[in-house]
Amino acid sequence: MSSTDRHYIEDAQLPATLCLTALTAATAVSLCRIFADWDYLRPMLVVAVGVHVVAAALRLLRTPIWVAFPVMLLGAIELLGIVFYRDTFNGPIPGSRTFELLRIDISLVLEQFPTAVAPVPSQGLYGIAATVALAVCAILSDTFAFRAMGRLEAIVPTAVLFIFTSALGTDRHRESVAALWIGCALIVIAALRVRHVGSGSSWMGSRRWGVVAAMPAILVTVGLTTAAAAALAPRLPGAGKPALVDTRNRGGSVTEVLSPLVDIRAEIVNHGDVEFFTVASSDGGHYWRLVGLPVFSGSKWDYTEEDLEPMGNRAGDVMVPGAVTTQDIRISEMTGHLLPAAYLPTSLSEDSIFWAGITESLILADSEFQPGDHIEIRSIVPHPSTEQLRAATTTDAPGDIYYKLPGGFPDVAREAAEAVTRDATTPFDKLIALQNWFRTDFEYDIDVQLGNSNDAIESFIRIKRGFCQQFAGTFAAMARALGFPARVAVGFTQGTVGGDGRYHVFGRNGHAWPEVWFDNIGWVAFDPTPGRGNGDTTSYTGVESAQDNSTGGGGDGDGDGAGGNPGPASSPPLATSGIEDGSETQGSGDPAATAVPSQGSSGRGGNSTSSIPFVLLIMCALLGAWMVFAPRVIRAQAMRHAPTRPERVISAWHRSLGALSLAGAPHPGGATPLEYATVAERSTGIDHHILREMATHVTRAVYSQGDISEHSAVRCEMLSEEVGSICRDRIPTALRLRALVDPRLMRVKYSG
Repeated sequence: MSSTDRHYIEDAQLPATLCLTALTAATAVSLCRIFADWDYLRPMLVVAVGVHVVAAALRLLRTPIWVAFPVMLLGAIELLGIVFYRDTFNGPIPGSRTFELLRIDISLVLEQFPTAVAPVPSQGLYGIAATVALAVCAILSDTFAFRAMGRLEAIVPTAVLFIFTSALGTDRHRESVAALWIGCALIVIAALRVRHVGSGSSWMGSRRWGVVAAMPAILVTVGLTTAAAAALAPRLPGAGKPALVDTRNRGGSVTEVLSPLVDIRAEIVNHGDVEFFTVASSDGGHYWRLVGLPVFSGSKWDYTEEDLEPMGNRAGDVMVPGAVTTQDIRISEMTGHLLPAAYLPTSLSEDSIFWAGITESLILADSEFQPGDHIEIRSIVPHPSTEQLRAATTTDAPGDIYYKLPGGFPDVAREAAEAVTRDATTPFDKLIALQNWFRTDFEYDIDVQLGNSNDAIESFIRIKRGFCQQFAGTFAAMARALGFPARVAVGFTQGTVGGDGRYHVFGRNGHAWPEVWFDNIGWVAFDPTPGRGNGDTTSYTGVESAQDNSTGGGGDGDGDGAGGNPGPASSPPLATSGIEDGSETQGSGDPAATAVPSQGSSGRGGNSTSSIPFVLLIMCALLGAWMVFAPRVIRAQAMRHAPTRPERVISAWHRSLGALSLAGAPHPGGATPLEYATVAERSTGIDHHILREMATHVTRAVYSQGDISEHSAVRCEMLSEEVGSICRDRIPTALRLRALVDPRLMRVKYSG
């Protein structure tokens, strides 16, 4: 063995490096609890182990920390690019496209984390984000272990990731991965202790000034880990039944999940086996449409403000001949204000249900539907011929809003739309080509990124996997990019015929599809989602009727139905994302409790426990800064999204709703502002004059055609502050303390 090799083993601490690498690998294995399969593991290990190799090489060269740290970061970026984005490299170097794709993937994960359900797909952005997190942990762990001469501190980064996984993952391999990780952590602590007792000074400075020199690494580590740790409740895995983070809206009602503004995936997954309503139809099953969303903001498809009209008889709205169908709707568990119906409804049995002309939806305005409600609907389902559609133009839609695209719409989507439709000559043929491209080149997968933002659209086109929300939203946006007026419809597929002859519609039947305007014909439905098909459109789309017919466990939503692509092979999507009780307790497994006791300073190694008070001090300082500045940032962000006076009034109302909910008021559900003011007064005891005045202002801001005065906006903001002040005294102490640090509760409190 050469002198160089001996020098590395003795001073660069090869055994401890191997142990630390093993701990990082064990952390990677523990992530199996949040992923649907093991495909994530190989690329993750390549990157994580590669980072440790780079760090060890830099220590062998005795590179100072101010050079080594950025080199390790660059090495991690290079490895991430090679593994996930190799086709974007300029030779051996990541290109600008590499960083853009990485930014998109990370931003989508951060945006979608609050509604993610374990297990998530291991391929794609979740696997990439987890690999980035583990690479950062590897860099910080190595810095703590060999630059700051730490022992317990060296396992903190991976411990945060492990606890995070334990809190939000499923329960598969729970005991084995916990035993593996704790065992590796104890070995790392022991190995670092043995090596540090007789080692020389750290390469960030002498032993005497080791703590001071270690401050940069400590600050970076604590800054990165505190934000994640603050979101977790003070319970370790196995401590109780409730999940630390409610990723599946367990406390929410079907009303909340049914809202098209809430991700339709939550409806499909969380309420898959909940029967929403049943239908007796005179001519078989249809797509039961709830609403059409005309506004695309670049972040989501949404409603627009409109007036309600009496339903009356709207048979005159049908522009082409169609089949008359009558439906007898019986509500089971669906609440809310929107009534499903075959498109296009023309009359119904209830005078209390109104018509919203822009979204073409049926709305129960003054209350919400209750189980047992019974409504009869008459619809005329238009049946345009292929010849009519080919001859039709698309230049005279009901409004310019149906043509608009937001700034920053991704070029890749525009270019793909033009390429796919290049050989088609008519608007109809172009739209059929676009529909068939999605149905043949893409895969159906419920476990993918959510949303229809510009970034989500770009990611969806890149990975070619998604479910109905992505297919419908991206189709409609690409249709607009081609100059065609489009919107997104939300509703249900036909459901399952029961022994009573009625169609039974469940949460798993939740669906979204695009609609495109054709002059003198009206809105025409397409369905780009593989495995789904609307029988009413077969004559011109060529797509046969198909839906999800799976049962049990909430289904995988738009999973494998008749004629559909198989759903992803994974654990049941409804596997818990929280903590189960009884199977194990981790108290005695705390690495700090079972580690070899610290000795006094010996030789030149020093006592690394002397850095613990400084770490605690910094953590307290960062926590204090978080408590002071996070509310201001959240409030400022909310104010930036409310530039007009009506939006300021609505934002003030939402802040009041957040404060009231923390004080014990029930969720507003479908109540009008004035109705909710009465409910909140009874549950909190707040002076009804304050709440009713606010409710009056917000009702005017939402429904009035006129502008809101500056006085009204300022008055509503003052009343919101007063409500918040009153609610603070009514919030339970434990919840009040949590609201000081938990970003989710902060968002509820300060932005509603």
